[in-house]
Amino acid sequence: MKADSVNSLCNTNFKHINSTKSPYSKDEKAVVAAMTALGAGVSCAVLAKKAGYSLKPSKMFRNIKNSYLARVKYHDKQVIAIGTGSALGGLAGGYMIDTNNENRRAKRRETIMQIGNVSIPILTVDFLAKKCERFGKFAKAGGAIAGILAGVVVANFAMNKLCDFIFRSKNGRGIKATDFSAHLDDVLVAASYISSAPFVHGIARIIPLALMVAGNEVGNKTAKQNPLER
Repeated sequence: MKADSVNSLCNTNFKHINSTKSPYSKDEKAVVAAMTALGAGVSCAVLAKKAGYSLKPSKMFRNIKNSYLARVKYHDKQVIAIGTGSALGGLAGGYMIDTNNENRRAKRRETIMQIGNVSIPILTVDFLAKKCERFGKFAKAGGAIAGILAGVVVANFAMNKLCDFIFRSKNGRGIKATDFSAHLDDVLVAASYISSAPFVHGIARIIPLALMVAGNEVGNKTAKQNPLER
């Protein structure tokens, strides 16, 4: 591996969550949160409609236990769709509260990063879990866990490279081992591959909420939050 590739990998961002404090007010953050929820909600509605569920409130709330969000098994298609909707909603909210061109540019870059950070790890979880399934339950579990680790590394390295190319700038954000814990959505999906227990299915209902982190990160992103970007 060349020296510049090593340096780029070392500067890869592993975070869904940004530790830098947002400069926006509570009302502005609320706008971002609302648009993020709207984006994720629209994605859920589209998925539900395609799966044959009614979107009429009278039918949705009459039997919540049999609604789409209560019954759906989250896999790559669902996670990618909801994560993308969350990120785009957050971008829309970010544009609404901030007209600064540099901040908007930072939000666009973060949108690409977040969509990649949501999509690639879940694809590797899905791929490795299915590949290892024939070797038994423990192998399937190992494959799912390996999919998270490999996916986070590949996603952040690849998306940093893509963003560097698109925005003609290099990202200087560092790596922290604890950043892996931010991929709660991946962990819950991996658990659903390993076990079909009702408890696991129930916990997985929070996946749409976990994916809203991505949209809030996009909407609250500013150029000053990346002092090492050059």
